[in-house]
Amino acid sequence: PDQCRLKAQALLLRACVPLALLRVMPAMVRSAFVAAALLAAAEGAQINAASKHLRPAVGEENLVEPIRFDQQLLVCNAYPSKSSIAVLKNGHESLAGGSDAVAFRECRYMQGQLQKKDQLDFSVEDVDMHGTFEVGELPSSNAILLLVVEKRAHSPMVSFQSFAFPSSSERKEAQIAVINTLEGGSAVPKLTMEDHIEAKEQQTVSKRVEQLSFNRVYSVEEGSYDASVSEGAKQSLKLAKGNNYVVLRTGGNGFDESLVVFPKEVPAKSPKKSLLAWMKYLAHTEFARVFGK
Repeated sequence: PDQCRLKAQALLLRACVPLALLRVMPAMVRSAFVAAALLAAAEGAQINAASKHLRPAVGEENLVEPIRFDQQLLVCNAYPSKSSIAVLKNGHESLAGGSDAVAFRECRYMQGQLQKKDQLDFSVEDVDMHGTFEVGELPSSNAILLLVVEKRAHSPMVSFQSFAFPSSSERKEAQIAVINTLEGGSAVPKLTMEDHIEAKEQQTVSKRVEQLSFNRVYSVEEGSYDASVSEGAKQSLKLAKGNNYVVLRTGGNGFDESLVVFPKEVPAKSPKKSLLAWMKYLAHTEFARVFGK
């Protein structure tokens, strides 16, 4: 742009240099680039003339590469049907289907990377029922993209819930998405989550209990817990720091109410001071948001 032409003084020129470019370039290259820009300013050259020095020679790698994030798509089938669900990307790329279709109450990571405006077509096999999910804005970070396929209330149509939350093995807590997909469950009670305590520990260990609202993402201290909604919907789970988990409340359409935990791990003996004190509601953060349209 005209305002960035090197008619200006060196101080103004440095403000016109993209900060993102300076951050991603190595220190030696960054210094050389600024020095070349200042020299060009003294000669009255234009920025695009100085930028020719950044072009790699034949056979050399580019100095600046686009940032690529590791974003995994996790699909959970909560559509109550004996038929599995096939997944097709952009009308031609099969992510799941046939003998490899996603069964009811199954969660699975899909191969490949998603891009904005990608379309995911879901079809319930052996049933003439289809639904399409279009990918919207994606987070600028490594993330788990959770997409839950469910049955629309009072209709056989397919509906979706989508969340995006950061993936990092360096976190001190586990992340858990708590999702309700039970038809007619708008007045659902909260998910009860409490320390998992062995029978022989009941007299010596104090149990902490928390009530979690559904359709939210939480950060929880690692440990073993018991989760329940009713007497017929209970699950035990072991959460490890840095890992991501999904708890689905499923049922309806002839299926009993049930809690599904992904990934499923056998709970181990809890430490005596296992607490939920580190639980944090993440629904309003940048990552725990819908990433589809």
